[in-house]
Amino acid sequence: MAVITIFGLYASKKRGFGKALARKLNYDYADREIIRELSRRANISEEYVESYEDGRFTGLMEILSKTVSMNFIKRLIGSRAGYIDSKIYFKLLEEIVISLAKRDNIVIVGRGSHCILQEYENAYFIKIKCEWEDRVKTAGKLLSSRVCDVEEYILEQDKKEKKFMEYFYNVDWLDPSLFSMEINLSKVSREEGMQQIIDLISARRNVA
Repeated sequence: MAVITIFGLYASKKRGFGKALARKLNYDYADREIIRELSRRANISEEYVESYEDGRFTGLMEILSKTVSMNFIKRLIGSRAGYIDSKIYFKLLEEIVISLAKRDNIVIVGRGSHCILQEYENAYFIKIKCEWEDRVKTAGKLLSSRVCDVEEYILEQDKKEKKFMEYFYNVDWLDPSLFSMEINLSKVSREEGMQQIIDLISARRNVA
């Protein structure tokens, strides 16, 4: 029984690795599910959640929430419409990640889940990385012709990740003490990386 969180920067292949690991272990996999549940609980669209996480609407909503009342905002956007700000977002995110962890036998990708579950028993926090050249190649395939400067785009995504981790968790986003293991997919194959995690889980169980 284990909960495995996967953290990785943009174009580090973390999602592909996480899905493959979940299949290999016959675990549940949670990534998009978090957005769907946030959307449902906050009564907003999945696209809005993604935009909020991306930072496109965060500034506006934070200003509104500090200068006008919640009731006024709801009257402005409609009583049936949902609402989200940083406090609501983080509260819901924390609740959802903890509820997912309680399932056990699950792989959870991203959104600082490794910070939320630091004190959780039987949790393993995996950092996935790739060398810069491999990230550029992966990003180029993901983005196709939608972005002119792929390297600049990657750097921008890294800045957003850094801000996200600092704002919501007040941590150094790359602090090695937050992770149980780091796997460099530019140095080892996916299969080798997954086996390292399996060995880590097995070793801890044997000690216990």
